[in-house]
Amino acid sequence: MILNGNNITKEYTRRGETFPAVNKADFFAWSGDYTVIFGESGSGKSTLLNALAGISAPTSGSIEIDGQPLYSLDDESLSKLRNERIGYIPQNTACLPVFTVTENIELAASLYKRRVDKDQVKSLLKKLGIEHLADEYPANLSGGELRRVSIARALVNNPDLIIADEPTSNLDEDNSRKVFSLFGRLAKAGVAIVVATHDRTAFGYSNRVYHMKLGSLIPDIGEYGNL
Repeated sequence: MILNGNNITKEYTRRGETFPAVNKADFFAWSGDYTVIFGESGSGKSTLLNALAGISAPTSGSIEIDGQPLYSLDDESLSKLRNERIGYIPQNTACLPVFTVTENIELAASLYKRRVDKDQVKSLLKKLGIEHLADEYPANLSGGELRRVSIARALVNNPDLIIADEPTSNLDEDNSRKVFSLFGRLAKAGVAIVVATHDRTAFGYSNRVYHMKLGSLIPDIGEYGNL
């Protein structure tokens, strides 16, 4: 599976002035790639990830998955593709309060009437260190626990592509390493991993690192990653 973005630009208008949050970015990820994007808050990382995940169309440029232009799809087809092939981990950790942890994780699959692998859910909960919270409700969880629920929810469908926006915020060092190590094992199994993060723990697991600055995406050939 290949994710390919060319000349991606996303513009916003504020007080009558237009500015690019993402400026002519080129990006690609092959199956098995583990890509880290780092940069200051406001540099455009989240905006870029939202475009790559099929959530927010760029103002100009193109994004393709396996040669399929992402934004040529209608809303229903795009939603189905995201559900089946993309595991997206947003910065927020929103869970539906009326459902348990397990029910929240299973929800995305059930929306498309797909069979939920109960053993897969249990395995993810264990790998993320929250198996004891399976039957708890979101109101009883800490921020870090909710973060790990959102990660499990993104991984449960065995996606081809994982796009994660600050996935280890609210996590301590030990749990951050668990998350990045889990991503590393998935990359070795052929999943394409794209992570935007401030957490330098991620760099040691990646094979490609980009620096995002003022909307521009720059391949990093410095001390980070294994380029």
